[in-house]
Amino acid sequence: MFRPPHETDPPDSVRRRRLFVRRRSERAFNMTSGNSQADRRLAFALALKAEGDYPGAASALEQALELAPDWAAAHFTLGEVREAACQRDAAIAAYAACLVRDPEDEMGASVRLALMGATPMPAALPEAYVQTLFNQYAPAFERSLLGNLSYRAPRQLGEAVESLIPAEARWARVLDIGCGTGLAGEVFRGRAAWLEGVDLSAGMVAVAGRKKLYDRLETAEAVGFLVDLADASYDFAVAADVVIYMGDLAPLFAGVVRILKPGALFALTTQRGEGEGYLLGGEHRFSHSVPYLRRVAAGAGLEVALLREAACRTEKGRDVPSVVCVLRKPVPAKEILAGSLPPGRRSGSREPGSMPV
Repeated sequence: MFRPPHETDPPDSVRRRRLFVRRRSERAFNMTSGNSQADRRLAFALALKAEGDYPGAASALEQALELAPDWAAAHFTLGEVREAACQRDAAIAAYAACLVRDPEDEMGASVRLALMGATPMPAALPEAYVQTLFNQYAPAFERSLLGNLSYRAPRQLGEAVESLIPAEARWARVLDIGCGTGLAGEVFRGRAAWLEGVDLSAGMVAVAGRKKLYDRLETAEAVGFLVDLADASYDFAVAADVVIYMGDLAPLFAGVVRILKPGALFALTTQRGEGEGYLLGGEHRFSHSVPYLRRVAAGAGLEVALLREAACRTEKGRDVPSVVCVLRKPVPAKEILAGSLPPGRRSGSREPGSMPV
């Protein structure tokens, strides 16, 4: 595991760590400047940054930018160094320069600017940033999430749904939104005659595909993907820890309610926020308050079937406050009178200990 060198480290240990930092930086940005001297300056700057030498790192980055002035990665790293050194205005300038050169924002410069208060809070994280992050993360995703972060959102969603729908009930069509590597698919595959997954990251979809869980997998942005689906065509939808990368949930909820059949459920998890809305945190994830979830669900025409406080994962050894939420598309009165409730629906049921609905 990488750790900053200390005074007793021999020189070869420092060199090995600096080589590790350089290789990590190349993977992280998936690009070079095209100028070998500038590349070496960035690698050296990252090593100095890891050691806490921010003035030295900034100097090396300025040298790199003299050689490659349009290199977005160097501008971004300079922003990180200036921010770590509490040089707010200089950090903002560097992130803004990165964004000019990387308008799709693969590195997340706009996220840094928003967190520093230099720009308004975004409605969602940049697609290119999320895509890049999870393409890189995909090979180690499950090992990290399950082994290090005690991730349990899919299991908690399964338990929440089972409190509303008998375990023996089956669905014709299920949609896993933000399917990732298929962890939620593993929980709900047994209920689904047809299981479909969509994720923004091709790397994550590739891992999910190797599990042979899904009948269809697509690489796409979730809200845009929903637009092309038929009305009232799915019996269940799930989004396990997906909306933490979205702030404004209204477009997603509107898309989901349209494609669900009457009486169908939509189960999701998010980080629990305070107040009345949503907030972007320093860990680059959104939290949503319970009043916000209720308000957006009602605005989309969804009923709250279950809201439960939970801890879907840990971070730095502490539980992350979360919410398990199950929403239901209402059944028109004429269908209720005709006796056409979806199979297995328990009208008015609620898990003991969940928030009142």
